[in-house]
Parts: sequence; structure tokens; C-alpha cells
Amino acid sequence: MKKATDRKILDSAQQRFWHYGHHASSLDKIANDAGQSKGALFHYFRNKKDITSQVLEKYASEKVFGMLERHFSQTPNTKEALLGWAMEIYQSYAQDEYRGGCLLGNLALELSDQDEVVRHEMARIFLDWENQLTRYFKDPARQGEIVMEPRQFARLLIATLQGITMTTKVHKDRNRAGREFQAFAELIERMVTG
Repeated sequence: MKKATDRKILDSAQQRFWHYGHHASSLDKIANDAGQSKGALFHYFRNKKDITSQVLEKYASEKVFGMLERHFSQTPNTKEALLGWAMEIYQSYAQDEYRGGCLLGNLALELSDQDEVVRHEMARIFLDWENQLTRYFKDPARQGEIVMEPRQFARLLIATLQGITMTTKVHKDRNRAGREFQAFAELIERMVTG
């Protein structure tokens, strides 16, 4: 029962943070959306920072690291794995009508200048993401299949994806989003030769 209840609360908080922002997501709204009382929320979590920390870990595990791992485990081809990953992200954004975007990027923009603890957590997640991509790129780079130093390529992909995420949220235009993800795919095509 505990796992199901705290999972509901985390899912509720993730959706609220993702679509309405951290500041607009009160503990009352999170509890209500989860079908729980505020008292039940405090039974599972110390405070909003505790919820935020766990939401960040959950999101990173499922939507960042897990998604990449799935694509890289399905194919040994780096280019195919990256293109599949990019396509999955594009499709998830389109399915959600370009609302939400990347929770990690959203919270980084909203909280990095206001909460040092959360900023450090997000910095660690971004670095872990960079490290994960770098690991995937080391062997292909040694074999001459990636034309950029692996860590720099990882940073470029993350920064480009975060930029595309912001512009798709702002424009909410399927055609424009398609063109931006096509440009992302072209970047991958040019940087990964194998």
C-alpha cells in the first residue's frame, strides 16, 4: 500500500511540476490530484523539497537514463540508437501537444537561481546524462564513427535537445517542431558516420 500511495503522490507532483511549474504546484494541489489528504502526503514525504528531489530522480530514471538505455540496448548502431531516441522524444512531445517538454529543463529554468540544493541535484543529473552518453560514444569515437570528442558531442546533444524543447513549447506548432527535430536528426547524421 505504501508504494502505491507514494507513487501516486510522486506521479501527481511530476505532472503538476511538468505542466504548471514548481511554484504553482502547492502541496494541497499535489495531494488532491493524487486523491490523498495533505496529512497522507506528510506521512510519505517530509516536505515539498523531499517530493521535488524524488520527482527529479524518478523523471531522470524513467525519461532520461531509461529511455537512452532502451535505445542503446536495442541496437549496437550508435546512429540508429540516437535517431530512435530523438524520434521517441519528438513523438512524446507531439502526443502531449508540446505541453510539458522536459521536466528537468523546466525545473532548471525555474529553480536554479532560487534553490541551491535542487540546483545541485539537477546539475548532478545533467552530468550523469552527459556521462551516460559519453560512455555510449567512447568505442564508436575510437573507431572513427563519431567525428567529435565524445564528451563534447554529449554536451552538444543535450544542449540542442533542451533548446528544441523550449522552442517547441513556445511555438506549439507541429510543423515547426518537426523541422527542429529534423535538424536534430541531421546533426546526428553528420556527427555519427557509422
